[in-house]
Amino acid sequence: MDKKIKNISYLKLLTIPKNSKFYDRLDKERGNSLFHKRLVFSHLGYCDRVGRAVSKSRIADETGLSPRTVNKSLSSLGSMIISNQNRWSPITPDSDWFGLLPKPDGDHWLDKFQYIKLYLPRKGASFKYDKLTKRFGLTHSAVYSQLISLSGRSSSVFTTETGLSSLLNGINRKTIGTVLNDLDHIGLINREKVGNRIRVQLLPLTDNHLSLFRPIPEGEKIAVKAPKPPADPNNYEFKGDVYDEWRKLCQGLMAQSHAEKAIEISVELMESYDCFHEFLLNTKKWHEDNRKKGKVTRGNFGGFLVSRYSGKLKKCREDEAEEKRIQELHDHWDSDEYQARVEAEQEAAAADPLHKKHIFDVESITSRVCFDPDNIRNNYQEAQRLIDEFQRHIKHQILIMGDDLNDIDARNLRLESTNIAKKYLCHALTPFNDHYNSDSRIPEIEFINTINKILKKLEIDEFKWLSKKGNVNEQPSTSS
Repeated sequence: MDKKIKNISYLKLLTIPKNSKFYDRLDKERGNSLFHKRLVFSHLGYCDRVGRAVSKSRIADETGLSPRTVNKSLSSLGSMIISNQNRWSPITPDSDWFGLLPKPDGDHWLDKFQYIKLYLPRKGASFKYDKLTKRFGLTHSAVYSQLISLSGRSSSVFTTETGLSSLLNGINRKTIGTVLNDLDHIGLINREKVGNRIRVQLLPLTDNHLSLFRPIPEGEKIAVKAPKPPADPNNYEFKGDVYDEWRKLCQGLMAQSHAEKAIEISVELMESYDCFHEFLLNTKKWHEDNRKKGKVTRGNFGGFLVSRYSGKLKKCREDEAEEKRIQELHDHWDSDEYQARVEAEQEAAAADPLHKKHIFDVESITSRVCFDPDNIRNNYQEAQRLIDEFQRHIKHQILIMGDDLNDIDARNLRLESTNIAKKYLCHALTPFNDHYNSDSRIPEIEFINTINKILKKLEIDEFKWLSKKGNVNEQPSTSS
C-alpha cells in the first residue's frame, strides 16, 4: 500500500455480511441507498465510541453526504438510532448486523465488528476530461476504498463490476463501471480485462491525487494548563428547591458538578428520592468493592455514579425505541390496509396451487375436481383417498430409485416424498384454476390423466387410480 495514503482522512465503514439482520431493521418505506444508511450508522458508531451525539449538519459535514441524504438515511434507520434534542446516537447493534472480528480489541461495541477504511473525498474536488469537468465524489472514494480493502497488502485485485456493486450495497453496476473509468482516467488505477473479470492495478499516489481527498487535520500544539485544585466534595451550594435533599445525599462523597449531573439524569428517568438514594448506595458499595479488590486505587466515585446513570439512561432510550418499533409494527399489522392485503394474498394463494404461499389440502382438489356430484361427503373422502394413494405411489417410486443412490441421498428423498407428491398434484391442478370459485368442476378422470402426463415426462410409473365405481383410471365426464 502507498505510504501517502496515511495522509488521507478516513471513516470506519462497517462490513455487512450476506446473512445480516441489519436489512430487516430498516424502515423500508423510506427508500434511499443502503450504502448511505450503512455509512451514517457507521459514523454514528464512531461518534458514540468517543462519547458524543451529533447533529444532522455535523453528520453531513463529516461524511460528505448532503443534508437531504442524511435526513433520509436517519428516517430509514428508524428505531436503530436515538434522537435527543436534535442530537443523534445509535443503539447497540446485535452481533448479527455486521461482520465480527475474530479477535476484537476494545471495550466499545464498534471494536468487535469488521470494517473497511472509507477514504473521504475533499469538498469541491473535481477532475477534467478534454471537454468535461466532473466532480470527484463519495462514490469515487467508496469504489477506490473498496479496491484498496480487497487488495490487502498487494497492489492489484481481480474483481467484477457486479462484485463491487454487491460489496457496496447495491450501488448501480453501471455507476461502478463509470467510476472505474474515471479512476483509470485520473491515474489512480489501471484496468485489464481477464476473462469475465477485471484486473485492477493500484497505481502510486501523486500530489494531484491527494488533492482529491480530505487530508488528515494538522495537529495543533496544546497549551499547558495548570491543573485546577480538586473540587471540595463538602462545599455545596443549595438552591432551595426540592432536590436539595438529593444534594445532601451526595455531599461529602463527590463534587457538586457530578451530583448535579446524576440528579439531572435521575429526574429524566422519573426516579423518586428513594430510588435515587438506593442507586447511590448500591453504586457506593460497588465502588468500595472495586477499591478492595485493587481494580481502582482512589477512584472517582462521582464520575462512576454519572457513568452508571448515563448507561442506565441510554438503555432506557433503547428500550423505548424498541417498544416504539414493536408498537408501530403491531399498528401496521392491525391496520385495515394490511389486513386487506393479507386477505388478497390469501385469496391469490388459494386460487393458484403454485403460489409460494398456497397451503395444499383436500380443498385444493375438491374446489377444482368432482368425484361424486351427488354427495359432497363422498367427494371429500375420495379427494383425501387420492392424496394418500398418490403419496404411497411416489414413495414407492422413490424406494425403487433409491437403489441407484447413496444412503444419505436416498434417505433424504424418502423424507421428502410427501412434499414431492404434493408438488406434483399442485402442478396437475394448475391447468384447472378457472374452476376455482366457480360452479363447474372437472371429472376425476381428466385430473388423473393430467397427473400421469406429468409422471410420464418425469419417467415415473403411471399412477393407477381405482374410482369409486371400481374402474381403474376411468370415470364418466361429470360437471356440477
